[in-house]
Amino acid sequence: MRRLGTERFRSLMDGLPLPVKATVVTLMALLFSHVVIYDLMSVSFFSPMEKASDFRFSDFYTIVANERAVKSLDTDVVLVGVDGCDRREMARAIDDIDYCAPAAVGLDIAFTPPPDPDDDPLAEALSNCNNLVMPVMADEEGRIAHLSHYDSIVEPSGGFAAVNIQGTKGALATVREFTKGFVADDGETVPALPVALVSLAKPEAVAALERRNHSVEAISYVSREFETLRPDEILDNEEVIRGKIVLVGKLHDAGDLHVTPTDNFTPGLRIHAYTTATILSGDYTRRLTPYETYFIAGVLTMLLVWLNMWLERTPLRAIWVRLVQLALLYLMIVGGTIVFIRFNVDLNFAYPMLTISLGVAMCDIYDGIFKNDGLIDYVGRYIHKKYLTRYGHEENTVTAAYDVADDCDVAHHT
Repeated sequence: MRRLGTERFRSLMDGLPLPVKATVVTLMALLFSHVVIYDLMSVSFFSPMEKASDFRFSDFYTIVANERAVKSLDTDVVLVGVDGCDRREMARAIDDIDYCAPAAVGLDIAFTPPPDPDDDPLAEALSNCNNLVMPVMADEEGRIAHLSHYDSIVEPSGGFAAVNIQGTKGALATVREFTKGFVADDGETVPALPVALVSLAKPEAVAALERRNHSVEAISYVSREFETLRPDEILDNEEVIRGKIVLVGKLHDAGDLHVTPTDNFTPGLRIHAYTTATILSGDYTRRLTPYETYFIAGVLTMLLVWLNMWLERTPLRAIWVRLVQLALLYLMIVGGTIVFIRFNVDLNFAYPMLTISLGVAMCDIYDGIFKNDGLIDYVGRYIHKKYLTRYGHEENTVTAAYDVADDCDVAHHT
């Protein structure tokens, strides 16, 4: 009787209508995807080996979009590189920048005490510069570290701001996002440098950022270049600087190079520039919610599972299913890239790719369990044989029960 009950269950599961069976297999794939020991949000085979441990699907979109031949020169942000300059040259550069009447000036340099405090033009230049924002560093415990010797001497007109570079925790810490500010241990919020600069130049852009109410935002790196000047070129480019946000710092400091989706050696000053431009333009990336990702994964997996089962008796079933898999992969990559470039929407297809692959595997597992002569059939025969042998039942009874069950199964499929 147990054998017949097991056989009825196996026959029932094997004979489910195709839409119901496809739904069951799809749910199996979605469930198993959370058991797999794998970073579901990472597709490392699209990345160089050195970035494989820290890669997101959006990095692929960014790389492709950034490879376009046409790049735009940002009209709101200017960089001034002071690599190799001494204090006197830096003081002159800050005076020249202030003369050109920028909207705001952000300093990303930490100064040590001068050799001769009585002969230090830099302190006066910093004090006289309008809308100057000076750097501090904020840690995770809310402690604010003043980096520069001049922090205790100069009260910058634009205040202090955190120059933290937000990277993902890990070996390479790819910088993809920025945060608006950091809460200090005294309860005060210290703004990030780009936020502080934009609040001086275009307060409505910061208000729009606040209304989004996101803890972090993606930095837009795509197809954007910045006017970059040397200190001796400042006065010759007064119109370029006037009314703009100017970031002053080092562009070739080996200690301030970071991994971004587009480059493994991006200076921190440029990351601040990209972040500032993102806030000014309102070019924020729309990311899918987990529910939207699950829905897309479920629909695409259901489509492939249904097709796999529909072609079950077709001689070329395997090749057709693989061709459809490749077509879906191509459409996800190309479609996702187009949507990212045109509408700035990050369609993370890493999870759907995983569930599609698992869906095909789950079809084979389902068949291996519930098909005639499958796992349930084999286990049922084995247990029944051992049970009957132990209690001395006649073998012809077992054979008759098997034959009846198999005849029913054949009749059902016929």
